[in-house]
Amino acid sequence: MFLAVMVVGSNLPDSDLLYSLGSDDKLPYLLEHRGHTHTVVGALIASMVMLIVCRVWQRLRDTSMTSRDWVWLTALAFVAPLLHVAMDALNSYGVHPWWPVDNRWFYGDAVFIVEPLFWAAAAPLVFLLKSYVGRGFVVLCLVAALYLAFSTGIVAFGSIVTYGVLAVTMLALGRFAAPRAALAAALGVCAAIGIGFAVAGHQAVARVDAAAAQLAGWSTLDRVLTPLPMNPFCWEVILVQAQGDRYALRRASASITASSQCPTLVGDQPVTAPLQTTAAPGTPFVRWRGEIVASREGLRRMAATSCEVAAFLRFARAPWFSENAQRRFVGDLRFDRETELGFAELDVTRSSRCPSYVPPWTPPRQDLIAD
Repeated sequence: MFLAVMVVGSNLPDSDLLYSLGSDDKLPYLLEHRGHTHTVVGALIASMVMLIVCRVWQRLRDTSMTSRDWVWLTALAFVAPLLHVAMDALNSYGVHPWWPVDNRWFYGDAVFIVEPLFWAAAAPLVFLLKSYVGRGFVVLCLVAALYLAFSTGIVAFGSIVTYGVLAVTMLALGRFAAPRAALAAALGVCAAIGIGFAVAGHQAVARVDAAAAQLAGWSTLDRVLTPLPMNPFCWEVILVQAQGDRYALRRASASITASSQCPTLVGDQPVTAPLQTTAAPGTPFVRWRGEIVASREGLRRMAATSCEVAAFLRFARAPWFSENAQRRFVGDLRFDRETELGFAELDVTRSSRCPSYVPPWTPPRQDLIAD
């Protein structure tokens, strides 16, 4: 029951995906994923529901638990959903955990949305779990990380070696160390990974700010950072800046050390957004990969004339728009990876349909659309 509560509870916040299941409209997903279930209030409600289910299951099975067991079960039931929200807060997608008191988004900008190093840290479970199904799942995750690393081409060879060494080390701990020691090591490694990426992220910000200083007249509003998987030395960056009525989104690759040879998530391939060449020169640490310079008034006008755009801006952290006599598009540069419309890009040419429900999230770029 303890294991089931942790597994179910750690995934329960993603039940918000049911809200948009079967819909061909992207907005419900964008507005509700990482929504109410990814808040402290939502997590606590999920915890209480799980405890009620456990109590009902216990009565149906006519079994009993000691007071100590119930204390542990209650603690795990409350920790599991909150752990999910905390982990999601580490990446650039963000969460708004303090709803309804504070509806702002919070972004950790420290960890890739799928970080295999955490899986390697959990490798002792291969020997510590009693369930063979559970053991097999952990092994599958360890192998899947290697497959993804080699097949996607976005992971440096040195990072793959580091992952392999860590996984083998943690497997050895699970096999030969005392269970408590192996689990303590796994938790310690997870914490070290998170701290390491956070510290490296601060270094990446310093590199980007130094490069941005060459863009005279522009003020920096935000820096969207995403590290490459298994690699705290290489970062993908979107620099959000403003100058009078204009704003700019500048995409770049940043490295902590000048000698780093960093792969990229997107590279220089075309995307949906109308990226242009960045005029400013790069530095040994930062390579600009394109920019969009647009009108703040144009973005406000799009929001004022389209319910969809106004709702979309409650999600978009790096919003871009493109309009001409025939077509109108909006998107979020964070997730623009292809020339076709992705999950965070909308064609609002003809549609005037307003979403049935718009959550109260504060627009991430309120600093651009406010009068």
